[in-house]
Order: sequence, then structure tokens, then C-alpha cells
Amino acid sequence: MGATAVVSSSASATSSAAGVSATVTSLLSPVGTGVGGVAVAITLVYVLAHLDVVSASPDGDERVRQTLVAASIPLGLTFAGIVLFRTMQIL
Repeated sequence: MGATAVVSSSASATSSAAGVSATVTSLLSPVGTGVGGVAVAITLVYVLAHLDVVSASPDGDERVRQTLVAASIPLGLTFAGIVLFRTMQIL
């Protein structure tokens, strides 16, 4: 009887832990995506605004401009991917 009680209690603990893990993942997934999307959008706006200021300056450093362009490309692609993903979710 002792061995049966140990096996059954560990089996119920395993299935309970798996259920909690799946629930926590599904509850946190939309929140993480939303927060990441906001962070990408804010960073992209900041980088593009700074790029506009640097480009408008007559004595602007070319290296800073190139760095901002290099940073804005992956941010823009990520933002486009988020918008596409959200659009596909709605449809």
C-alpha cells in the first residue's frame, strides 16, 4: 500500500504542475507580446526622431546617422511583423 500511495501522489502532482504551467503560459503570452510591441514602437519613434534631427543638422556626424539607420531597420521590421501578426489575429 505504501508504494501505491507514493506513485499515485506523484502522478497527481505531475499532472497538476503541467496544468498550471500551461495555464500560466497562456495567461502571460498576450501580455508579453503587448508590452514588447509597445517597447518596439516607442524605441522606433525615438530612433527615427533622433535620425531626423541628426540628418537636419548641417554639421551632423555621418557615423551617428549610419548607426541610427542601422538601428532603425531591425526595429522597423519587428514593428511591421507585430502589426502583421496582430492583423492576422483579428482576421
